[in-house]
Amino acid sequence: MPLFEYKGIAPSSKNVSGVVDAESERAARAKLRKQRIFPTKILPHGTGFKNVRLFNRIKVEDIASVTRQLSVLLSAGIPLVDSLEAVQDQAEHPTLRKAFTEIKDKVSEGARLGDCMQSYPKIFDNIFIHMVKAGEAAGSLDIVLERLASFKEAQAELKATVKSAMTYPIIMVIISIAMLGYLFTSVVPKITQVIIKQKTVLPLPTQIVMGITDVVLGYWWLIGLGIFLLILMFLAWKKKPNGRLKVDEWKLHAPVFGELNIKIAVARFARTLSTLLSSGVQLLPGLEIVKSILNNMVLAKVIEEVMLNVKEGESLAEPLTRSGRFPNMFLHMVRIGEKTGQLEAMLERVANTYDKEVDNYIKGMTSLLTPVMLVFMGAMIALIVAAVLLPILQISG
Repeated sequence: MPLFEYKGIAPSSKNVSGVVDAESERAARAKLRKQRIFPTKILPHGTGFKNVRLFNRIKVEDIASVTRQLSVLLSAGIPLVDSLEAVQDQAEHPTLRKAFTEIKDKVSEGARLGDCMQSYPKIFDNIFIHMVKAGEAAGSLDIVLERLASFKEAQAELKATVKSAMTYPIIMVIISIAMLGYLFTSVVPKITQVIIKQKTVLPLPTQIVMGITDVVLGYWWLIGLGIFLLILMFLAWKKKPNGRLKVDEWKLHAPVFGELNIKIAVARFARTLSTLLSSGVQLLPGLEIVKSILNNMVLAKVIEEVMLNVKEGESLAEPLTRSGRFPNMFLHMVRIGEKTGQLEAMLERVANTYDKEVDNYIKGMTSLLTPVMLVFMGAMIALIVAAVLLPILQISG
């Protein structure tokens, strides 16, 4: 069925746009009116509006929402094609709506859902595709989609926790740099000009602050260029395998953040593998997917070694233990899970435990970082004030 791109006005007087499938432009207008959308412009798909969506990318929450909707519809006994059409109509993001429209058309022609979703790698990742295919093969697509929705929601929650924790320290650093920059470039030079005219011997703190001010004012462009070049060199080095390996190694041993990175990696490893195994994906394909989502070359190499050992008949826990990269509690739970035949359940418990530990660790780190940042800012401002006041007191004395 042909696709049409449209722009229109929703009942809430909000401007909306998207894609609708219909036999003709007139039919498309009629379909939109049934959805209580007043179309202002309709064009055949591919010849229409080229909107730049720099800040309108598909979020994990969007994918989790449509996945849960599809799971609920299938659980209620609604056929797959009808369920896809309902999800297509309810999807708020235009890119998602367009993807589900095209997927629905292919499925109605006899294609399998997993194969259709594979054509949209920017929307559905490897985990999603493998789980959908496993669910189709086992005849439990609704259950798998429910697990997928929960998995995506847990991913989004962990990501939001880390982001919210890092926002405050970053804002504090930016404010500190801005304040110090203002003092060194605007306040200090005016005061030091008056002090210099007195031709007195300047205290050491005053000499240091004046020296920093002279460098900042005289060579600001050179400092900016140097920082820019250093960042470019670092990024180029990081792209090389050796550089990426060293950076990823440092991430696991960095002060304060090293332990946090390990906890996040373990939580991601456990939840992903648990979700895959529960959905019918075999262990080795599951480990291959886990390797790709850890975003750390050091841990990826460990998983490769683990896969080789598992192929040779070893258990999962033994090579993980030999690597020395994973916490003892995680290894203990994996070992118990393998012995009792409940590896998926144990991995889910580990994921829940480490998600809570990540949350508590971030809260503790943030509460500690706040006073440290305040003390640092206070010390820097006190140094500048002392550097300005000391010669003034000396002159007045």
